[in-house]
Amino acid sequence: MKELKDKMSKIPKHPEKEHKLKKKHRTDEEFAYRSVLISAILGGIFYIISIFLNIEIVTIFMNIDVVWTFLDILIKVIVILLFFLFMTTSIGNYKELVGKPLNWKDLLLLFLLSIGQAILNPFVFVFTLFGLAIILIYLFVIQEM
Repeated sequence: MKELKDKMSKIPKHPEKEHKLKKKHRTDEEFAYRSVLISAILGGIFYIISIFLNIEIVTIFMNIDVVWTFLDILIKVIVILLFFLFMTTSIGNYKELVGKPLNWKDLLLLFLLSIGQAILNPFVFVFTLFGLAIILIYLFVIQEM
């Protein structure tokens, strides 16, 4: 009889722990999906703002002074870089949830979209190119660690 008891499957002593682990895993996944959605929405908002500013549908500062022109360029570049960062975060988180790594094709597409926003103003283009290069180098160094 004792041999039969030993061969029977045993009931786990703490089924609540398994339930908590599954629930925690699910909430982490829900948080990650929410992060993907929020990052994509913020990236889209910055993309729209960037288009309005760079096509000059909306102008913040007229060409009054060198300081105001520099501030205008700085705002345009920051908006483009924020678009790139939020969209990279969104796509990277989505790829991680799916189980695939973020590849260079995705980054190249975002890079081209970002550069495309700055094509009308040469100063914005140069500063955006410089900022994107710094961000890509940073991401590459962090990925290697």
